[in-house]
Parts: sequence; structure tokens; C-alpha cells
Amino acid sequence: MKQLGKVSHISNRSRVILKSDQTPGFGLPVFTNDNKKFGTVYDVFGPTKGQYISVKVFGKFSKDLENRIGETLFIPSKKIEKRGRRKRQNK
Repeated sequence: MKQLGKVSHISNRSRVILKSDQTPGFGLPVFTNDNKKFGTVYDVFGPTKGQYISVKVFGKFSKDLENRIGETLFIPSKKIEKRGRRKRQNK
């Protein structure tokens, strides 16, 4: 796992906002320090150095989000393939 950043605050739309020094891909899964899937990367905004990451939280974690301020969240260190239809190879 690769560190994404620390929780800065909670938005009024119940998204977790992280302060980060990297730019993850949209839709990447976000994990807690005990490897539980916490949510997905929803948006990246702010200055290019020290940007903010908005994470859309899964329902089971939506309770007591204020208690997560200061917590470090992670993304997978390997590139993840999105599932879906594969392109056909023409022969």
C-alpha cells in the first residue's frame, strides 16, 4: 500500500478531504491502515503542490467521520485494472 494522505476535514457532502502530495487516478480504491476498503477517489483539487483529494466514502464507514480527522489513508501501490469489456483483437 502507498500512503495517500491524512484526513484534513469532512465536506458538507460527507466526503473525506485529504491533504496529499501526490495525484491519484479518479476512481482508485482508498484503504484504511488495516486494509479495509474505505471509499474511492472522487476529486482532486487545489494547488499542484499539496493538493486536496476528495474521497467518496462507502456506506458502512459514513458514521462518525469526524473521528477520522488526522487518520492516514492509503491507495494500492500497484496499478489496478478496471474491470469491463475488453477490446477485440482483429485478425
